[in-house]
Amino acid sequence: MKRFWLPLLLTTLSAPVWAANGPQCKQQTVEKTVIEMCMVPGAVFQHDLYTLKADKVLIFALVDDYSEKVELEHTIPDGPAMEFPLSKQGEKSTKIHGGCVPESRDGMEVARVCNFHWGKHHVVKDVRFEFN
Repeated sequence: MKRFWLPLLLTTLSAPVWAANGPQCKQQTVEKTVIEMCMVPGAVFQHDLYTLKADKVLIFALVDDYSEKVELEHTIPDGPAMEFPLSKQGEKSTKIHGGCVPESRDGMEVARVCNFHWGKHHVVKDVRFEFN
């Protein structure tokens, strides 16, 4: 029982530190799909988290170090399958690729600019997250 409560207590106490500033989110609609790109700021001197959702379904969540160059590929299976509409572009496979690249001024990172393509569609276009 003690093994359960200690991690739960530590997680509960540290959660407000992680989400102190709350996520910054931007939405764009592409082919009737609502795409949401968010940046969840970490605590001071901690990594930020970047998330991509399609129609409120999480596609990925990556820490900032691994958000700069992203490539995901999905092969549509034969037969009936539940697919995201953006995955159905006439090809057997579809890719999501792009990234959130740092922007610097005077040697300091001041923002990240995100661009992602889902197959032929530019689903996240110049979404900018500025750091205060």
